[in-house]
Amino acid sequence: MANIRNQPEYQLEIDNQYLLIDDKKFNLLKKIDSCGSIRGASQQAQVPYRTALKYIEIMEKVVGSPVVLTQRGGKGGGGASQLAPTGKLIIKEYQKLNEILQKHSHMNEIEGQVISRDKENQVMVIQVGDHEVILPISDDLELGDQALILLSPEDIFIMLQLQESSVRNLLPGKIVGMELKNKMVRIKLDLGNNIPVLVDITRYSWEKLNLDLGSQVFAGFKATSPSVMKI
Repeated sequence: MANIRNQPEYQLEIDNQYLLIDDKKFNLLKKIDSCGSIRGASQQAQVPYRTALKYIEIMEKVVGSPVVLTQRGGKGGGGASQLAPTGKLIIKEYQKLNEILQKHSHMNEIEGQVISRDKENQVMVIQVGDHEVILPISDDLELGDQALILLSPEDIFIMLQLQESSVRNLLPGKIVGMELKNKMVRIKLDLGNNIPVLVDITRYSWEKLNLDLGSQVFAGFKATSPSVMKI
């Protein structure tokens, strides 16, 4: 029997209802969309037919509208199934979620300590090695707390020299690694104190800035870009 347990589930908002869905259910809906048959889709997705029907029943009960439309055949068979608009919406939202998860699969994890909290201006400062990082104030973090900053490589930009900017965080670093990834260049920076940071830039920017191993640069990111949590 196919293993239908232990699949990571994600919560989607569909028609103001919250639906839990995993890869197994997503693949089943995709197969129904492509082959036009629940039975055929269940075979291709390696989901028992009765389980597939149960999946669909539960999804329709949660969202309150049809997910799959089924047309019965005559005496000679020929019935067919197709996704209802809600079923197509579930596929779209799940694909969007996967894109987001893929984008943030290599988050930078930077540890620091809260050294100031400015309630009037709603900002706080986290000491990261020799650097100070300015972020929006968090009610979960108090003065002296240890914090973990989560920052996507795509949310960081690189400049060769300091310039006037609205960006609050500009940290000096040295390029210690470079790798071409899907038409992007992933750069590894050393911010000092054994603090590595990954940065994704376009190949065009990499060539225009004439970046190389050992180049001294500044990594910049907006105060609102990272997520932060207490550790």
